[in-house]
Amino acid sequence: LIPGTEYQISVHAIKGSNEGKPSHATGVTDIDSPNNLVTRDITETTVTVMWEKVRAEIDGYILAYSSAEGSSEEIHVGADATSYQLTSLKPGVLYTIFLWAYKGSRMSKKISSEAETELDAPTNVLVREVTEDSARVSWDRVQAEIDGYILSYSSADGSSDEVQVEADSTSYQFSHLRPGVAYTVYIWAIKGSRSSRKATTKTETEIDAPRNLKAFDVMRNSAAITWKPPQAQIDGYIISYRPEDDSRQTVEKNCMAGQDRFSLSGLATGKKYIVTLIAYRGSKRSKVVETIFVTGVAYPFPMDCTQIMSNGNMKSGVYTIYVANDQKKPMQVYCDMTTDGGGWIVFQKRNSGKLSFMKRWRQYVEGFGELTDEFWLGLANIHALTNTSTMYEVRFDLGLGSEHAYAIYDDFKIGSAKQKFKLTIGNYRGNAGDAMTYHQGRSFTTIDSDNDIALGNCAFTHSGAWWYKNCHLANLNGKFEDNRHSM
Repeated sequence: LIPGTEYQISVHAIKGSNEGKPSHATGVTDIDSPNNLVTRDITETTVTVMWEKVRAEIDGYILAYSSAEGSSEEIHVGADATSYQLTSLKPGVLYTIFLWAYKGSRMSKKISSEAETELDAPTNVLVREVTEDSARVSWDRVQAEIDGYILSYSSADGSSDEVQVEADSTSYQFSHLRPGVAYTVYIWAIKGSRSSRKATTKTETEIDAPRNLKAFDVMRNSAAITWKPPQAQIDGYIISYRPEDDSRQTVEKNCMAGQDRFSLSGLATGKKYIVTLIAYRGSKRSKVVETIFVTGVAYPFPMDCTQIMSNGNMKSGVYTIYVANDQKKPMQVYCDMTTDGGGWIVFQKRNSGKLSFMKRWRQYVEGFGELTDEFWLGLANIHALTNTSTMYEVRFDLGLGSEHAYAIYDDFKIGSAKQKFKLTIGNYRGNAGDAMTYHQGRSFTTIDSDNDIALGNCAFTHSGAWWYKNCHLANLNGKFEDNRHSM
């Protein structure tokens, strides 16, 4: 019979040629079920269902599916349909799909098939924290229940690697990469023998910096630098160098990728230089490497401020000198690099009067005050400086601001402590007047060591200490701004 068809059935008895009165009945065959229910074109969120049509005249088909997470609503499909695409499914889920035909309130038997959606691929794959030899890959987790992820990379130079990470991971750091290399990174989810699509992204590691930057052949006005090249392929190097104390004098040079040394010229004597080196390729820059060196000087152990100046130091300030150029005899002094051409050792300075110069013998021998303010260098130091083979001038600068006078004597030295630091002074020139010749040959006097020829102690009488005679024409260690003289 034909499925789903209403039949009129008649039955009557016969005997010979005689027939009885017929009895009638009506019967309807069941609707037949669809055949060959199959699934195909399965993706992460869709399944296409196909079947063979029923023979019965029907109103349509009903599709439904279920999984461990529950059942769907029924989906009505037209009577002529032989396929249907299920959408909005979840990735990596096993679905049981049911199909049956219906006509009015009558239903065929259900047929079923199974389909498991594909695992979804990781999304939003990014590479960050890229260095010369490492890169961190991050991603958004998949929806499917999985065993884990597999990450791999490949590069044009043939290097590759593959690693598996846990299902709850959202990032992984690749290490031991090569500097300046372009990498393609892949990631996919796995569950048993099944794999998702591969998600991919690209990155390029940073250029590594040159190594072992060193200075050599350092001279007074030149030096050379050498380095070991980076591993990365580069276009060249950028070299810059400058004195440590003046960034305005920065010099920048470029050199080719094949170079591993460079000569620096036009350097200042006795200066500390900072050299930086960067490798580059296109717009990419390596980290900066740096080295420091000091150019040579004419006087490694300068004996006075003139030699300090010859070494390239042109600013007034505190410097270390070495008596008679002897490394074992260092002395800190204040160098005046501006007055009368500069190069003066300052052994006494007074400009405010806040420091009392009425001191005892021992203090005048050893020195007192601060070299950057008011001070006395010390008789022992002055004796050491003036008793060498070099003849020194002495200069006295008097006054402040526009009211200024000076006196220079073309020879200056003092005797030893046994000689009470006896004064020897040469010929005068200047505009302040010759006051020091009066003190020629005199020993030094303090309030507790009277070596003058006056009846009393000139140091005590005139509140100071000097090479007093009877008593003074110059009293530069006396009471501040007291201009009176006594002879």
